[in-house]
Amino acid sequence: MAPLPTTLNRDAIDVVAFDAMGVLYSSADEVEELLVPYLRTHGCVLTRPEIAQLHRECSLGKMSSADFWATSGASGASDEEYTRHHRLIPGVVALLAELDATGVRLACLGNDVSERSKLRRERFGLGEYLTEWVVSGDIRVREPDPEVFAILCRRLDVVPDRVLLIDDSAENVTAAREAGLQALRFGVANLSTMDHLRTELRPW
Repeated sequence: MAPLPTTLNRDAIDVVAFDAMGVLYSSADEVEELLVPYLRTHGCVLTRPEIAQLHRECSLGKMSSADFWATSGASGASDEEYTRHHRLIPGVVALLAELDATGVRLACLGNDVSERSKLRRERFGLGEYLTEWVVSGDIRVREPDPEVFAILCRRLDVVPDRVLLIDDSAENVTAAREAGLQALRFGVANLSTMDHLRTELRPW
């Protein structure tokens, strides 16, 4: 098997797809950093593995977000309150605006709960730049399953090698490359800020 390409072909990129957690939003491990602490403040006594499993099922569209809160035993918990704890990666909106101005299409791929994904993108105004959202809770499949990348390409009518994925997960980056996409891993030493990413994506 030939080695997977790791260098960018910038002249052959029509779509830049951003991962949600850890690339757009600052919490790379949403369950550990945000969800478990939030649930604890609302009386949830489930173990971390139990919470992680419930979250996974919800992010696959197997239950609604309202059912998740009820099943977790979190009294008074809500999407509106919970999503206020999320923060954007510093500088991401400015970079999205710069990329949007070049005419490249922008998208988001995310292992996320449908209802919460919509709330966050509306709260931060990300829909102004990211016009396609492929969310696991909507499509009922999660990265790194190759079907996620196939769905993105079908929706945007683009061949895989003209898509650049930016993701903080090494597993997702490898899967994207195996599916024919170009991919960069965000969060490593030389690519951990939006300024680093801006430099990497030049000459756009």
